[in-house]
Amino acid sequence: MTPSFINPVPQSPMTDHPIRPAFWNVPLWGEIGVYVLGFTAVALLIAGILRNRHLWLRGAEDPHPVKDRRARLFSVIADVFTQKKIRETSAGRLHAVLAWGFFLLFCGTALATLDWDVGHYVFDAQFLQGGFYLAYKFVLDCAGIAVLIALALGAARRWSKESGLPGDARFVCAYLSLAFIVLTGFLVEGIRLAATLPAWSVYSPIGHLVAKMLLACGLSEAELRLLHTWIWTIHGISSLAFIAAVPLTYYAHVYRTPAGLFTREEKPAGLLRKIDDIEEQETFGVSSFSQFTTRERTAFDACTECGRCTAACPAVRAGTPLDPRALIVSLRDRMHMEEKTEEAAALPSLEETVSRDALWSCTTCGACSRACPAGISLPEIIVNMRRHLALEAGDFPEGVANALENTASVGNPWGLDPYERLDWAKDLDVPVAESGVHYDVLYWVGCAASYDRRARKIARSMVRILKAAGVNFAVMAEERCHGEFARRLGEEYLYQTAAQENIGNFAQYDFDRILTACPHCFNTLKNEYPSFEDFRWPVVSHSVFIDELMKAGSLPYVKSEGLSAVYHDPCYLARINGIVAEPRSVLNSVCTVLKSPAESGERTLCCGAGGGQMWIDRHGSNSVNVIRLKDLRASGADTIAVSCPHCLTMLESARAVTRDAESVSISDIAELVAAALPEEGASK
Repeated sequence: MTPSFINPVPQSPMTDHPIRPAFWNVPLWGEIGVYVLGFTAVALLIAGILRNRHLWLRGAEDPHPVKDRRARLFSVIADVFTQKKIRETSAGRLHAVLAWGFFLLFCGTALATLDWDVGHYVFDAQFLQGGFYLAYKFVLDCAGIAVLIALALGAARRWSKESGLPGDARFVCAYLSLAFIVLTGFLVEGIRLAATLPAWSVYSPIGHLVAKMLLACGLSEAELRLLHTWIWTIHGISSLAFIAAVPLTYYAHVYRTPAGLFTREEKPAGLLRKIDDIEEQETFGVSSFSQFTTRERTAFDACTECGRCTAACPAVRAGTPLDPRALIVSLRDRMHMEEKTEEAAALPSLEETVSRDALWSCTTCGACSRACPAGISLPEIIVNMRRHLALEAGDFPEGVANALENTASVGNPWGLDPYERLDWAKDLDVPVAESGVHYDVLYWVGCAASYDRRARKIARSMVRILKAAGVNFAVMAEERCHGEFARRLGEEYLYQTAAQENIGNFAQYDFDRILTACPHCFNTLKNEYPSFEDFRWPVVSHSVFIDELMKAGSLPYVKSEGLSAVYHDPCYLARINGIVAEPRSVLNSVCTVLKSPAESGERTLCCGAGGGQMWIDRHGSNSVNVIRLKDLRASGADTIAVSCPHCLTMLESARAVTRDAESVSISDIAELVAAALPEEGASK
């Protein structure tokens, strides 16, 4: 006689009335095993998550933790479930389908558990029956198919020659394991339908199809029941093993990425946190893994290796040693080595993990951060490591040391006479700020427009525009470099010294706001100088200011007939500060045709000047500025319009490299607007 505990338990027989048949054909040992292994799997999952959390907490204390945790939690939940950031690319939309399908399958399992363990045992009633159960079956079948299609298309993309994505054993296991669980789930359902032949089986379209194929094979009910027991067991063990193993697999990103999103810093994209009490610090920046903060270590684990950062990075296109994805993955892998040993001497050093050349290749353009669905801010991580190289090791790339020394000694990176700073304005009768006099606008010229022969035309054009509009403005004779390029190179001390000197000079004068034609000046003054208590003035970009003047009817401009322009968005204006519409509004007012390159707006391609790269000797036919010039020229426009003196310089330099000086002109927005002013409204 067969022992009763291995016989199927007939608690929920299949009938023509639609109702979920919990544990159909499952022996008692199967029921018990589900709960025992289920609790074990969840316990192992939680243990893995806690082990990860312990690894993150080994980092230095985060000086700027999340303030409103509740609001951040709701924000992360919204990001995860809407997949808003992820859906920006076709591959991301495929991931969204996979995520939503998997979520529906998870919800289906949760509902089934509630239906039996709560509905049946507690209330002696099941809610998964009737029309609701039929809809439930149909939706879950559709979700399963969506998951399989997304996996198939994702695999085809990942292992294509063009993808550039990692395809090692981790990803093979990730794709096959999830596909196996879904397929065995369909098979279990199909066998059950084949054995019981309910009238409503068509509402489970995939299960119905599988049942028809099994019946076509001529299997008896006994054979179907035996097969069902085996496949159900395999499916159950696989599913629970999948849950338990999540922290050890690629699917760990289902909790690591939300953790990274939750801990990301709340601040403007263009703000680097300053080193407080810098003169009292004994160390600067990051030189070892113990100095990375909890937030940064969480960010290492948040990476999904999707490759968006690498695809967006201009340094990668130029063939430099920097690869954002590889850098983050290297930091992550090194961090996880600490799980095996806590002896720092037995682990690779930071210098061995991240190459010096990779650190010095970053333009801090923010393209990687903008593209990253995990919210990782790599430029800040790189700048923190640069701070150690700059302030402790004195290790700079060729060309940088002179620019820094010049800025420290005479207030500009070229080392030119500070008394020549206003030479560009000698014949323009430009008002120089005086104490006791009120000005609506203090025009911050910047080093490039003050000293660079080509960029000086921007300053002269701005003066023409301001005078034509009747703006009450002045420039400041004491102006010196604001220190932004030094800061991005890691020289925080020089930056803070320059900032304090400039803020002291601002305080001497009475004005309402600061106007600047340089996005780097704009970002530094607007987002970073407020870190100093005495800075209190609003800052406006020249493209926004000119747009205001035009819309107010203050500028008597005349549209240039036949002028065709393509606009290059500066990184620090468009991507980092979100100023995209205003420059286009200005250009549409003075140009007949305005074009945009494929990479524009917040997705603009860097010119290659940022992050101190303008002072690093890195030129050639494949440099970042040459790549960008080729993109802009492909538009067929007569003029390349820019709104940054550094972009202007880099694109002009690219023309010299490519020996293509006559094919297209390059002008700042201010120059194009000044040229559109009638003679009587423009100064010389």
